[in-house]
Amino acid sequence: MSASLPEPSGAAAGDSARSALPPHHPVARLRRLAQDRPHDIAYRFVGTRGGTVDEPLTWTYAELDRRVRAVAAELRSRCAPLSRAALVCPQGPQYVTAFLACLYAGVVAVPLCEADSVWGADRLSSVLPHAGVRVVLTDEAGEADVRRLLADDPRLAGYEVIRTDEVPDERSGGGQPVDLLPGTVAYLQYTSGSTSAPRGVQITHGNIARAVAQVNAAFRVDRLSVAVSWLPLYHDLGLMLGVLGPLGAGATCVLMGPTDFVRRPLTYLRAIDRWRGTITSGPCFNLDLCVNRVRGADLDDLDLSSLRVLGNGGEQVRASTLRRFSEHFARCGFHPEAHTPSYGLAEATLVVTAAPVDEEPRVLPCDREALARGHAVAADTCTAPEQVVELVSCGVPVDQRVCVTDPAGHVLPDRRVGEIWTCGGNVSPGYAGGATGTGTFHDRPRDAGVDSDGAWLRTGDLGFLTDGHMYVTGRVKDVVIINGRNHWPNDLEATVGDAVPAFRPNRISAFRFDVTGRERLVMVAEVDPRAVRDAELTDTSVEHAVRTALMVKHGVELHELVPVQPGSLPLTSSGKLRRSACREAYESGGLVRSAVLAQPLPEPRTHHRSSQQ
Repeated sequence: MSASLPEPSGAAAGDSARSALPPHHPVARLRRLAQDRPHDIAYRFVGTRGGTVDEPLTWTYAELDRRVRAVAAELRSRCAPLSRAALVCPQGPQYVTAFLACLYAGVVAVPLCEADSVWGADRLSSVLPHAGVRVVLTDEAGEADVRRLLADDPRLAGYEVIRTDEVPDERSGGGQPVDLLPGTVAYLQYTSGSTSAPRGVQITHGNIARAVAQVNAAFRVDRLSVAVSWLPLYHDLGLMLGVLGPLGAGATCVLMGPTDFVRRPLTYLRAIDRWRGTITSGPCFNLDLCVNRVRGADLDDLDLSSLRVLGNGGEQVRASTLRRFSEHFARCGFHPEAHTPSYGLAEATLVVTAAPVDEEPRVLPCDREALARGHAVAADTCTAPEQVVELVSCGVPVDQRVCVTDPAGHVLPDRRVGEIWTCGGNVSPGYAGGATGTGTFHDRPRDAGVDSDGAWLRTGDLGFLTDGHMYVTGRVKDVVIINGRNHWPNDLEATVGDAVPAFRPNRISAFRFDVTGRERLVMVAEVDPRAVRDAELTDTSVEHAVRTALMVKHGVELHELVPVQPGSLPLTSSGKLRRSACREAYESGGLVRSAVLAQPLPEPRTHHRSSQQ
């Protein structure tokens, strides 16, 4: 976008630390809500760490404030100001309490996953030493796993464990919030690691205040809103939808855990129905799972008419998925205009662009061949159907400046694909410890016509602008370049998924592989064994379908297709594919091939490393 964009309002991240926090900052807001609306409902907890949909565990604002102040007092007695505390407990009331208590106490929170799985333990073992924490906050349900993790890893020796559920309410008198300054770091948001190792993004109190105002304004969240969320609280979208946003608006949140959602998506939809949820969000697989698992009689008594905002972000937004969800749940009163795609990243606290509320998403049919050359040319009646790719608008900038540049940093005109940049008070000051990652902080576009005042962030994501709307096409590090043409992995993956429905949705990975100096395409896909048997598929028929679809739609030759068992592909903490890790597993011969499409897996690969990595 050009320099004609208006300057966003509010204080930027680098503004004077002497400024007072605004009233919508969650700490200031919770204290006021506890005084003015003590008996109003702050949370309804559903699932393993709460209650049933009809009889949830309920906390008022007064109860939440009392628990937060009690734990804050405990933290203040055991932690130095601005020291760091890791949150390692199941999603539920204790997680919310621990996070807000850190803000009250002036302790830097580090929201992390549970330690109850091999994946969780491995991630914690890599993150905790980097995060510089000495205190771990957990509860009764998580304590045994936490202590086992700390005992098994010599690098974690000497960590102190605090059980938040053991802190008595009587301590609340000593837990009044400390003075918080906008430039002070509030928490470290560890990135999902989809293109690199996890990095701790420093989020300041000023970032929080700005992001809460942006999100609640963009999605029209107010005190009458009811947020429903299953998203993990250690993820940026989950933290905003499940804690920061509702508190900032004085709204109510119905919270459940990711495991509860994946096991039974109907519980999530019933929570929206029972408590008249107005806003919820998640990645595309959220919608796919609901469509695939909630069917028949389950739809008869389901009412989704209260839902005004169904946010969609965290991964590529697919027009076909939006249409399927709308058609499937039309009988339940779902309104298609509730679909609200957005784009954001942890380095910007959360949101960068968002689609207008109460409007059906814009879908732009583009010529695939032109898009591969970096030009978003609208498809027309003369364009062959297989050469049309549908891109969904992620909306307009939310109270910040946005532009798209070429690799040298020169701003590109509309409909030219380049790297997305953003500038605003929601942009983090950088990664903890000066680490490098997906984003590049404190940069500025090279064009004199673009207002370079403020700290610009190079996001590492690719997209283009047209009519003020942002269309995201992929990530810089994931682009597959073959014979000089760019291919977007998500587009290749969608083509393969359409060609072979027996591949699990959102579990197909496309990546480049160097063969004797030439970039070649490899596809790895998780196989649904039942679907393979029902369709009587063979490895030969599947590979033929994939090769044909890729050649017809993309003009690209497949080097190898690797069907693997369910659960084989490495994912981020938010469920996104880690394509670089998929490639590493392929190179090392570490993929477990599906037995239902069996053939010998080749020996570990040797290749020439590409400069694109």
